[in-house]
Amino acid sequence: EEVGAVRMLQRLWPTLGVVVVTSPALEVRTAPIALRLQARLLAWPDAPGQLAAAIEQALLLSDRPRADAFVDLARGVADEINNPLQFVSGHLQLLRASLDAAAEKNRRDQIGAALAGLDKVQASLDRLRLCATAAAGPQRRELVDLRTLLAAALATLPAGVDLPCPVDDGEHVVLGHKDQLGQAFAAVVRLAHDLHAAGAAVSMHLVAAAGGRTLRVVARGAQLTHWALPQSFEPFYPNRALRGQSSGLGLFLAQTIVLGHRGQATVRRLPDAALQFDFTLPA
Repeated sequence: EEVGAVRMLQRLWPTLGVVVVTSPALEVRTAPIALRLQARLLAWPDAPGQLAAAIEQALLLSDRPRADAFVDLARGVADEINNPLQFVSGHLQLLRASLDAAAEKNRRDQIGAALAGLDKVQASLDRLRLCATAAAGPQRRELVDLRTLLAAALATLPAGVDLPCPVDDGEHVVLGHKDQLGQAFAAVVRLAHDLHAAGAAVSMHLVAAAGGRTLRVVARGAQLTHWALPQSFEPFYPNRALRGQSSGLGLFLAQTIVLGHRGQATVRRLPDAALQFDFTLPA
């Protein structure tokens, strides 16, 4: 009866978002009900970030899979690629070592360039693994100053790129994994740079609010009109929305790290059609 009542309510109110909340013990039994309702399924108690993500997806009427589905995909892709990558890298290193440094310099340089390309692939695999480990939350925690992480991320921008980011007064210290949070801030700043390079008007702000600290990115531009909010945090979606840019896994990585720290990562469209990305960590 409850399922029928909700389905009737959905027909009367097409923009209604539905979340089915259940205990972990009943998650498997409840999944078919959520599927019939095309609703989000949330096992509770869960991390606060997962609750925020479920509500956000329901309000957007999104059928996007849960973030853990993408995390499992990231782990599988990394494991699939790692062994052949190590095999090729090892053979190229042996081949370069067998060449005479003076007589075959050009061939050694070509192999060196190929190895440099493999290093970039390895860096991408490391980010995939970081997605998988960060989803479970930080294994160690320390006091982390977000001002310092933000300054380090801004310092990596190309020369001549100026993306000011005002910081609210007060302390911006959180308890978390410094390296993971540094990767998240670097990914958010790279996203802001890519949006700026695509012609959008971009502003950033480190916000101090009661109980949390938020790194906010607001972007305005005609090219963002068709940005699909439900897909925003899917791996590689920003690359499809921002042709010619290199955001890659960055937005998904930042979301995964923030949720793993029991925070919230959301994107919404403002009344003037601008996009607002918020990455909030508990203070």
